[in-house]
This record gives sequence, C-alpha cells and structure tokens, in this order.
Amino acid sequence: MVTTTATATATATATATATATVLVAAVLGGGAGVATRRWLARLPRGAPVPAGWCEAGLALCGAVTAGLVVSGLLDPRWTALLVVLSWLAVAGSATDLLVRRLPNALTLPALALVPAALVPAGGAAVGRGLAGAVLLGGAYLVVHLVSPRAMGGGDVKLAGPVGAAAAGAGWAVLPLVAVLAAVVSAAVALVAVGAGRAGWGSRLPHGPVLLGAALAVVVPAVVVLSGARIPG
Repeated sequence: MVTTTATATATATATATATATVLVAAVLGGGAGVATRRWLARLPRGAPVPAGWCEAGLALCGAVTAGLVVSGLLDPRWTALLVVLSWLAVAGSATDLLVRRLPNALTLPALALVPAALVPAGGAAVGRGLAGAVLLGGAYLVVHLVSPRAMGGGDVKLAGPVGAAAAGAGWAVLPLVAVLAAVVSAAVALVAVGAGRAGWGSRLPHGPVLLGAALAVVVPAVVVLSGARIPG
C-alpha cells in the first residue's frame, strides 16, 4: 500500500513538473515572439507584422519542443536546433506572407545560427549542416539565375539555413525537404491559379512552404534519431 501511494505521488509530481515545463516553455516562446515582432518592425527597411502571429507561433513551438523533451521523445541535444528552426520558420513565414519579403537581417544571421545550434548534436551533424547549406543554397541559386521570377533572392538566402537544418538532422532529410517544398509549392500555385488569385508566372511566397517543409520533416527525423545514438 505504501509502495502504491509512493508510486502514485511520484507519478503525479512528474506529471505536474512536465506540465509546468511545457507551460513555461510556451510563455517563454510567447515572450520571444513579442521581442521578434518588435525587432522586425525596427529593421532599417521595416517588416511590421501584426501582433499575435509571432507570439502564437513561437508559443506553440516552445510548448511542442518542451513536450517532446519531457516525454523522452527528443534528445535534449537536438533542442537548440528545433528552437532556432522554429524561430526562423515563424518569423520568416510571417514576413514573407504579410510583408512579401524575407529580410537579410533574418536570413543571413540564421546561416550562422543553425550550424551553431547543431553543435550539441556533435561534429558530424555540424559538418552535414554546413554541406547542406551549400547544397540547397546552391540549388536555389541556380534556379534563381535561370528564372529570377520563379525564385527570389530572399528564397535563395533562406535555403542556406534550411539546408543546414535539414542535412544536420540526416542526409536523407535534405532531399525530402527539397522535394516536399517543390511539390507543395506547385500545388499551391495550381490552386491559386485555379481560384483566380494568381496568374501563370506570378511569384507566390515560397518561404512559408520551404520552412513548413523543413519543420514537417526535421522534427520527426530528430525524434527518430533520439531513439538511437546521435551520430558525431
């Protein structure tokens, strides 16, 4: 009886601690969203985003990341990568959708932040990340040079940190992200043209698609890696 009571108490304590951790992460994410929104508005060219977008997005990402860690599904060494990728995804998607551009002040620092966030996962992850940045960034640059209307310069700069995050999580993740982004972009374009919201040749925001594809593939990938030995 004493053992059963002790077990129940320990379980309740663990549940309460996990819940509190997730709530704190959500609050911190929301606070980061406020800071990010204000920072975007103060950029030299300005990228004002309405209140709520960054706050809600980063609060959700913080809660999900913390939930994965406290549940034991995510090795803490991948936490920094998910935090940085989530920040880039929320801020980049908001500015590309609402302001229709990807500020250099967002994409260029991310090119250094993502490899740095891979350091806890080991040297092999950092090496893959650096190579992935060159590969995906180079591929997007080629498309931009061939057809500037099809691929903007901001998308090329964004491809670097996204490629680093994808390859850092595993070589197989990089092509999956690239293919998923291309397929979803094509589908969005077809729907927009069919609905009369865009014409053939119109440039639609690609940043949210690329960033969404990265999150959709990288998160499950690092969860899978967390069940095995992290390379590096």
